[in-house]
Amino acid sequence: MRFDIWEDMGIDRRTLLRTLGTVGATTTSVGTSGCLALLFPDGGGGSEGKPISFASQRQRITPQMADQTVTTRSDLINAVEQPDTTVWIPGDVTIDMTGESRIMIANNVIIASDRNLAGGKGGLIKTNDQRNFGLFITKNADVHFRMSGVRFKGPRTDYFDPEDHGRDHRDYSVTGVRAYGKSLIIDNCEVFGWTNAGFVPGTSQTPTQGWFHHNSMHHNQMAHLGYPMDLYNGLHLIEWNYFDHNRHSIAGFGYPSNGYEARFNVVGPNANHPAFFSFDMHSLGENIDSGPKSNSRVAGKFVNVHHNVFEQGQHPAISLSGVPQMFARFCYNWVVDQEGAVDGEKGAELRVRGNIYGSDRVNQGREWLKQLSTQLLQLSNDVLLTKPKPTALPLDLSPETPPDLSNSSTTTNSSQQSTPMNSTQTPQTASRVNPITSTELTPVGGGH
Repeated sequence: MRFDIWEDMGIDRRTLLRTLGTVGATTTSVGTSGCLALLFPDGGGGSEGKPISFASQRQRITPQMADQTVTTRSDLINAVEQPDTTVWIPGDVTIDMTGESRIMIANNVIIASDRNLAGGKGGLIKTNDQRNFGLFITKNADVHFRMSGVRFKGPRTDYFDPEDHGRDHRDYSVTGVRAYGKSLIIDNCEVFGWTNAGFVPGTSQTPTQGWFHHNSMHHNQMAHLGYPMDLYNGLHLIEWNYFDHNRHSIAGFGYPSNGYEARFNVVGPNANHPAFFSFDMHSLGENIDSGPKSNSRVAGKFVNVHHNVFEQGQHPAISLSGVPQMFARFCYNWVVDQEGAVDGEKGAELRVRGNIYGSDRVNQGREWLKQLSTQLLQLSNDVLLTKPKPTALPLDLSPETPPDLSNSSTTTNSSQQSTPMNSTQTPQTASRVNPITSTELTPVGGGH
């Protein structure tokens, strides 16, 4: 196990081992190499249809890093309004934010708890409001915000359609965080119950970079809306998440500066809505144009979906309702059903290749990801360095055979890539958000 990174953060080895420890008897243990591990809540091997969770001990926030520990609503509100603040919520604490809205988050704020860290379940932030534009908001265009290891719950986890009862769906639209700032990082969280979306990054004028990794995002499924994340604008990296019971697990709005790469995620088998797509990118014509215009068919900048497991076979794994400006790529995924897996607008030039189809093959995908994670745990350096830069894979990872990262010649040169957050920072800055802004998110080689 490498200790140099953690020591640079001001965490000694004894503290690190005590903090990371092992997970309790209800789950398998979490690896402490600083990379990632897979958790199977049932203690089994993760057969088809069973939940799967990803956990990472890398770059985690610990109580020792926090500037403030909060247990009440008023303490949380006061803390997030202070710039450069790391806020810790103990794992056994529930903070009910019902009745609150548009709480302004200051620059370089982290809200953190202990989900999947040393057996923690994560402190819970929740709201029971039936309509809320945004519980939290980062209004300033320069704000960087991170949420890590928190359970984040909206008002309803059931599927329902307000229009069945004569109500407009906007009457029940509740959003967790509207991120209008520079960057948004969501990691190791559980995100559920949001009738609109857990997170909405970007505005029409301000792209927001997003990095969503090692989360469990489920039961966000109200009709017409219902997303863990609604990628309104900006370029985003989405990796090592588990999705299930969402109307769309990833939704893109379609601005020319809007795009995402999704890799190493698992989409569970459950969907209740007839218009369910696992991942999508809308066209601007659907969302903002009242009539035919030159940009009506624009559907973002790029969509790059690879090495994901799609266990939901009733509806398309990916849907494009317009034409991305650069490319659309759906490659090397494991998909339960080939028929109808891809729904692409005519002219979108959606490149589909190397996917593996069949109900008996999605388990292969889970095992492939498990083996990849195991190998990463055994390496002193991440071959697939988690970095907020959608790009072509540095390695040729075939979905037909388990990955082999043992050849040291394949190791990525991290000096040529953007530095991961908190990787080698001083104790003073270790608890701060060192945001993902050192390089613009730029796709490379996406046409392969």
